[in-house]
Amino acid sequence: MKNFRLFPKEDGYIPHLWLVYFYYSCLNLIHLEGFSFWFTLLILAAVFMSYREIFWRPERTFVVSMIMTLLISSLVFLVSVSYFYLLLYAMSMLYGLKKPREFWLGYAAINSVTVGLLFIDIFGPFELVWGYILPGILIGLITPAIWKIQDRWYRKWESVNKELNEANQRVEELIKERERDRIARDLHDTVGQTLSTISVKSDISKKLLYKNQEKAKQELHDIQLLARNLLQEMREIVSDLRLVSLQEEVKAARQRLNEAGIVLKLEQQTDLVKDSSKETMLGYIIKEAVTNVIRHSGAAMCKIRVSATENEIELEVVDNGSFKSTAWQEGNGMNGIRKRVMLMKGSVEFKASQSGGFHMTVVIPMQTEGEVIHDTYAVGG
Repeated sequence: MKNFRLFPKEDGYIPHLWLVYFYYSCLNLIHLEGFSFWFTLLILAAVFMSYREIFWRPERTFVVSMIMTLLISSLVFLVSVSYFYLLLYAMSMLYGLKKPREFWLGYAAINSVTVGLLFIDIFGPFELVWGYILPGILIGLITPAIWKIQDRWYRKWESVNKELNEANQRVEELIKERERDRIARDLHDTVGQTLSTISVKSDISKKLLYKNQEKAKQELHDIQLLARNLLQEMREIVSDLRLVSLQEEVKAARQRLNEAGIVLKLEQQTDLVKDSSKETMLGYIIKEAVTNVIRHSGAAMCKIRVSATENEIELEVVDNGSFKSTAWQEGNGMNGIRKRVMLMKGSVEFKASQSGGFHMTVVIPMQTEGEVIHDTYAVGG
């Protein structure tokens, strides 16, 4: 045989506390006798069973609350007005109603008892003591409406919070995608270029191994340094701490161009470039542009010009090689440059130079509306 329980275990002690109103109602039975006593006892038992039923069958909340309202109304009008406070049980059930129509029907049914009392007081043979029942009437009129308004605002804010959470999730996904794009560009700009240089130097070392061992030894030494620098760059990419010095990048570009037999003509004015994110971006753009000159131009000369004013920064990279604009297509490197420039609200142009070579012009505003300093794209590459 299963153990009998008044209320479900998961509801705790709260349902038992509400039974205190039944205690005071049962005390009134002492003053009754005959039919009134048995009628009241029967109605109280039915109200108690209805109250208990709502915890075991929540889906019957509306029906049970209506039954309780009718039962308690019969006590109020046929036995004593003091049983008016039992309507608190029916009112408490209204809070569990999710459908607005059911809630307002229940609200109207409960407060119809108050309307009935008003008619009795005005047209009936006896007067009611309103000072005694007025608090209960106010509770009956105000409390359910306050509950509903509170629940409505709660659901509204719950919906807003849900939308915010979804928006935050979308932002997180965009940040992840953006970070993947940044890392991909970093790998292309640093690792890919360095590995290309290592590959070229390895071929040179192989050819010089039996012809000029000293030169081959120097090339192998350079490969070792490049490999070490590459390892350091990889660590910095992962930790997202790498900032590029424009002066260092120009110096590295000169060395790479000299090794490829290309003369560098440099014009730079970098004193006004105070933003480290813009300096980093310009450094990466120079690195990518120089890589493009070395790999594809066949040029003997490359010119790099950096100028800055209070309003904008301008970068030009020009070579005297061959550039066919009709057959040219942007690769990953040039596409990466375009994305970096767009991030900084700037403009970039790729065209043929007067000498027939490649001419790249980048213009970046010194300050942009809504700019975030040290943006991940710019700083991290």
